[in-house]
Amino acid sequence: MVLASMVLLGLSGTVAATLYIQVRARLVLAQAGSAYVAKTLCSGVLMAGMDDAQLWAAELSRARGLVNARFIPDRGEMVTDALWGLVSARATRQSNLGCSLYHQDVPPVSLPEQARPVSSDQPSPSMPWRLDPASPDAPPGAPDGQELQEVLDEAFREPDPQNPRRTRAVVVVHNGWVVAERYAPGVSPATPLIGWSVTKALTHALVGIAVKEELLQLDKPVQVPEWTLPEDPRRAITLDQLLRMSSGLAFTEVYGDFETDVVKMLLHSEDAAAYAAGKPLEAEPGTLWHYSSGDSNLISRGLRLALSDDAAYWRFPYEHLFQPLGMGSAVFETDPSGTFVGSSLAYATARDWARFGLLYLHDGVWGDRRLLPHGWVKQAITPTPGSEGNYGAHWWLNQGGRFPDLPRDTFYARGFSGQLMMIVPSRNVVIVRLGQTPGKGFNPNTFARRVLKAL
Repeated sequence: MVLASMVLLGLSGTVAATLYIQVRARLVLAQAGSAYVAKTLCSGVLMAGMDDAQLWAAELSRARGLVNARFIPDRGEMVTDALWGLVSARATRQSNLGCSLYHQDVPPVSLPEQARPVSSDQPSPSMPWRLDPASPDAPPGAPDGQELQEVLDEAFREPDPQNPRRTRAVVVVHNGWVVAERYAPGVSPATPLIGWSVTKALTHALVGIAVKEELLQLDKPVQVPEWTLPEDPRRAITLDQLLRMSSGLAFTEVYGDFETDVVKMLLHSEDAAAYAAGKPLEAEPGTLWHYSSGDSNLISRGLRLALSDDAAYWRFPYEHLFQPLGMGSAVFETDPSGTFVGSSLAYATARDWARFGLLYLHDGVWGDRRLLPHGWVKQAITPTPGSEGNYGAHWWLNQGGRFPDLPRDTFYARGFSGQLMMIVPSRNVVIVRLGQTPGKGFNPNTFARRVLKAL
C-alpha cells in the first residue's frame, strides 16, 4: 500500500521502491528498538536496580535519539515510543518476578507475588571464600595472584573503542572456593544480571526435575496445542529432540536482522511458544542440528501444560531449583502469556550463576541433596549428532575443540552480548563472565585459558 501510494504521487517505480525499503527499515528498527528499550529499562532499573543512564550509555546506545522512554510509577511500567508516537511498546513490573513486555492495550497475564530464597552471601568477603557447601574446609592452593589480577584487569580493560568489552562481572570458583571476583562500576555482587541464552541451561535443569517427578518424558513429545491435526509430522518431535535443537523446525537465530524469528519471538510476540509452534519443518525431527531459541520456549510452555496449574508453574523454578541452591537473586521472567521465556530471560547475580554452574560440575548434587536425576548431566554433555561435538542438550560442548586452548571436557552456557558460564570438570573450575559486549571485544578462549593457567 505504501509503495502504491508513492507511485500515485508521481514517483518512479525505482525511486518508490527505494523509499519504501528505507521507510520499512526505519519502521522495523523503531519497532524492535522500542520493545528492547522498554524491556531493558523495566528489568534493569525496576527489577535489578541498575542506573538508567548507564543502560542508555552502553546497552541502549543504538536507540538513543530514536526511542523515547518514560516511567509510569503508579502502574510500574516503562513505556517507549518512536517515530513521533507511531510505534510504541510497554514493559510492566510483575510483582517481584521481573518484567513482561507487551504491545497491545491488554496487559500481560499478571503474576502473583512469589516467595523467593534469601541470599546468604557475605557482603564483602575476603578472598578466597567458600561458595560450595560441600567443598573442602581448606581453600585450594593459592593461585598465581599476579597472573589472576592481570586476567581480571584485561577482562575489564577497554583497549578498542570500536569493539568494547563492557565486562560487568567475573566470578571464578576453584574447588568450591571463589578465588577471583570483580565488578564494573554500577554493578555489585547483589546486582542481578541477564543471562540471555545462559537461561537455556536453567531450562535444562527444570526439565530434569520435571522428568524426575514424571511430569515429562524424554522420549515423548511435549504438549503443543497448535499441532492438532493427527497427520501433522511436528507432533512426533520429542522432548529430547527439542533439548538437542534437532526438532527440525525452521527458525532463524540471527540478531543483527530485526526481522528474524528470534527477534520477532522475543520482542513482538505475545506468546513465544505459539510463535515457535507456527514454524514449519525444514527437516525430519532428529536428523538436523539447528540452534533454535524457539525449541526452548516450546519446552517451557510444555512444562506449564504438564503441570496444568499456573500457580504451581510460576513457583516451580523457585521451589525446586533456586531455593535449594540459595540463588536468592534469581528471577525467571515470562512472556505476556505468562510462560517463562526459557530461551533467554533469566536474571541472577554472578555468584548465583556460579552456584548453578557448581550444580552441573557436581553431577546435579548440591551439598548433600540431589536436585537433578542420575544421568541428567551426562545427558546434557552427550554430543548431539550433527553438532560436530559442539552441542549437547541445551549446553555447549568443547568436545569438538571450538575453544582450542581449553580442556575438551569443558562445557558451557553462553548468551547474547558475551554472557558465559563455563564448567571445566578436569580442573574443578566454574567461570562466570557477564557483560554487554556488542561485537568481538571479548574472547572467551583467551580469557578462560589465562584463568586456568593462573590456578
